[in-house]
Amino acid sequence: MSEEDIKRLVKQNDAIITLLGRMAFKPQDIKEIVIRKKQNPNRYIQGYNACDGEHTVTQIATVVGVKKPTIVPILQEWEELGIIREIEKPEGKFYKKLFPI
Repeated sequence: MSEEDIKRLVKQNDAIITLLGRMAFKPQDIKEIVIRKKQNPNRYIQGYNACDGEHTVTQIATVVGVKKPTIVPILQEWEELGIIREIEKPEGKFYKKLFPI
């Protein structure tokens, strides 16, 4: 399998996951999960939207305005709930959202 084929498969899988996510969650459902019990809900929405597979956990924490130890359990909860997924890269842990809110 060529690198181009792999990229095409990854893109196809992302599309499928997004479509399935839209079937399972409405944008308002995800928004309610993300902002639940948060002092600064807009920052958490920005943090969720920063889960694009390109931002590190530390960068996401910075977007939200918290330290890494604070964001890690939140990202884990979001992953358990199925609104983000972990992307494995040699550079570390990255997360990808279902779709922007």
